[in-house]
Amino acid sequence: MDLETSLTTLSLNNSPSNVNSFAVSIRGNHTEIVLSRFTNYINLIITQFEKIGNLYQIKVDQPDNGFVISDPIYTITTVLGRDNLEAEVAARYLTEKLKIRKPLLLSLSLKDFSKSTLNCVIELYKTIKTHSRMALVKRTKKGETHFGQIVIGPPGSGKTTYCGRVYDFYKDKLNRKVEVVNLDPANENMNYNPKIDVMKLITAEDVMRSLNLGPNGALMYCMEYLEENFDWLLCQLLEIKDSYLIFDMPGQVELYTHHGSIKNIFEKLEKLSYHLCAVHMVDSHYCSDPPKFISTLLLSLSTMMQIALPHVNVLSKANGYIYGSGEERSMQALLSCAVGARTESERFDADYM
Repeated sequence: MDLETSLTTLSLNNSPSNVNSFAVSIRGNHTEIVLSRFTNYINLIITQFEKIGNLYQIKVDQPDNGFVISDPIYTITTVLGRDNLEAEVAARYLTEKLKIRKPLLLSLSLKDFSKSTLNCVIELYKTIKTHSRMALVKRTKKGETHFGQIVIGPPGSGKTTYCGRVYDFYKDKLNRKVEVVNLDPANENMNYNPKIDVMKLITAEDVMRSLNLGPNGALMYCMEYLEENFDWLLCQLLEIKDSYLIFDMPGQVELYTHHGSIKNIFEKLEKLSYHLCAVHMVDSHYCSDPPKFISTLLLSLSTMMQIALPHVNVLSKANGYIYGSGEERSMQALLSCAVGARTESERFDADYM
């Protein structure tokens, strides 16, 4: 089959439910393919008989030690239809070549199970995914420019509280359209109603339970999963019109210092006219001790270099700050540890004494 010739006859039907259908000729056989992508599984129908054939349920096996392997191992179960060894082998071949990570419902009804036919199906599957993504990107570029902030920082620094308060300020005080996007898959104590919630796609708790990972490993896996399913996020962002965006992010610092998923996600958004600023929350307690303060500066610098967005550091929990013995009890004195800054008493001593 000439792939370029086939693409000219490719007919797409993109619906809001992420269902793509198309029909082509493969080795002289009329072939219909329907691809439906949902948050927790994929449904793929491939038929040359104009009807549904054997239905297979395909799941990704995970090792007992909890490590995520690069080449998945699949379990294939016949859900509907007679046992057909040739069709089952073809189903496994397609799944392994496509490296599908989600559970898959595959309906396979082919006149020809040859390797060349299956390879044509694989190429067409990849083409339809690329075409769908390009159409989504094209739709985004035609839209308006969006602005917002991503709220990052260590665990317990007050990111979610900040997001809720900023949301109320923009909405109630400034009368601006604003929406909060929760991208923390372990955020169970939100004081706002998110417009988009990553916990509808994946949660850290589910990952920990299914993959035997710890909290840090689960968060990293979730962000990699979100990067892999970037279309899920973009489709929902496109539904938000004329609103300022506040992204509530996870608290694991490795995600911002050297892990690449969050950086890659926001690089893609930046290319699609989403102009964002990073708001780095810092617990003011860490400014009271010089070693902790230096560590905080290095963490902030590393985060700024990695995320590569306009960056603002914000001291949180200043109203509950505990001053040390002999420490001047004023916010100005607290901030005087910045290079070149002096308290009023220091300036008075230097200028008049």
